[in-house]
Amino acid sequence: MATSNSKICEGLLNIDLSERFDLHVGSYVKSSLNLRYINSKTSTIGRALRQAIVDLIDHITYKFNEYTGNDGTILGTENRSYHSRQYTFNIKEDNNEFSELNGNDDKINIEISSLAPTVFYQFREDIGISNENFRQSFFKNSLKDFTNPGKSGSLMYKTFDDLFILKTLRQHEARLLLQILNGYHLQFRQRSTIFNRYIGLYLMRLQTSLSTMTIYVVVMANAFTPSLKINEIFDLKGSKIKRKTTGYLSTEKFYKLKDINFMDLYPDGILIPTNIYHKLKMIVANDTKALKNLNITDFSFILGIRHLDMSESQMLDRQQLTGITALLRATNNLAINQTENPVVVVSPSNRENDITSSANSYLKPLEMINEKIDTNVYYNNDSIAYETLPIPGIINGTNKRVYIYLALIDMLQTFDHFKHIDQTLRKLTDHNRHLEYSVIESNEYEQRFNQFLFENVFIDAADDFPWAITDVSEAVADINNEMTKNKKIKKQKKKHTHKHPHSIEKANSDPVREDHF
Repeated sequence: MATSNSKICEGLLNIDLSERFDLHVGSYVKSSLNLRYINSKTSTIGRALRQAIVDLIDHITYKFNEYTGNDGTILGTENRSYHSRQYTFNIKEDNNEFSELNGNDDKINIEISSLAPTVFYQFREDIGISNENFRQSFFKNSLKDFTNPGKSGSLMYKTFDDLFILKTLRQHEARLLLQILNGYHLQFRQRSTIFNRYIGLYLMRLQTSLSTMTIYVVVMANAFTPSLKINEIFDLKGSKIKRKTTGYLSTEKFYKLKDINFMDLYPDGILIPTNIYHKLKMIVANDTKALKNLNITDFSFILGIRHLDMSESQMLDRQQLTGITALLRATNNLAINQTENPVVVVSPSNRENDITSSANSYLKPLEMINEKIDTNVYYNNDSIAYETLPIPGIINGTNKRVYIYLALIDMLQTFDHFKHIDQTLRKLTDHNRHLEYSVIESNEYEQRFNQFLFENVFIDAADDFPWAITDVSEAVADINNEMTKNKKIKKQKKKHTHKHPHSIEKANSDPVREDHF
């Protein structure tokens, strides 16, 4: 357990936030070395972070309620301010994860700072996340560490209720966030945006016998909580090279899909209502232009899809398989057929019987784009949909309905010297396809990104949006379950008609709602 007898200190960061075109060599090298050493110490990092976030949010709340100025209070420096506190871990009694880093010492000291605390405090309130609720997400239980699906190798955690994600950043990424923080905050006041919500930034300094390790951690709103019952998650960049999750797509892999996977599974895209299509297209254009003007590239559009009319086996059957992959599919299909329900709810946390699976994300698509629909038609009294406001969609070329969740993430990567050198080499070695790689110059990235989303992913439904109108007194899942139940009853009655001829009349009297298929 961490202990602290120190007071919370306040001050200003002594860093230059105006330098945008640094080579970032030190940041890349230092980040890699730090992550290498702390990668096996995630539980200690998580415990320290959780306790510090609660302590520091209590401090800033008190300051807002009992404000007194001090010599460090300088107007215009809010994004450089910090509040910090020292914590001590007893290695022998409490944790031996850092024993090899601390020599023969019994204790290790960790200083944790909340960066730009007043700005983030107000930002959370402005976007509908009360600071009391933010505190409660960290106060009750330990953080859950989970595998980072990206290539950065960053450490990642979730709060116990899945509402927030914590991720380590490189120094230059953290510095960029502080640099743009006031303007980033202003974006949410001025216009609609699907930017991910960065709602806290922390700096950890670990004192060891060898050196001081510096780790930056950002807190974000989780776009895809388990309660949304999402079946597929795509990370989209508009790139065609190395943008495919390969092999047999099991249900677990459906959470790690990329651009080529989307085009394979949805060759004609997804229809969305025309008003939403044009509004979303405008918002994404504004978001990507803002990022381009900051020389930011390699950001992602994360797309979560919840299927309403497609079973798990139907989802898996969309793959074109051969050889050993086909054999694996056949084996898996046999197991699915023994237990399958008509509408699948697939979520990693659900498999763990997570008691907090009812917590809904703060990122609600229709609220983010400030658009309205007829909820009685599109949500059918589905309580999850009513609370989370997904975008209704129809798989183009079919009548199968989906709910869509989305956000723009990973927005702190500038097109720096390293990326410039990488693209120069691509032009020399693969000239015809160099613009198809993931990382390209920010202006070209913006154009490719928007073109891919609104030509390949989202299709303007215009006047052709055949959304099935179901009984609004029942939730979508309940309707599909009842459909399957009626089908089974009908089959059983037909099977026994030679023994019970009078059952034919009874079977014909049972209403099977064919209009829902």
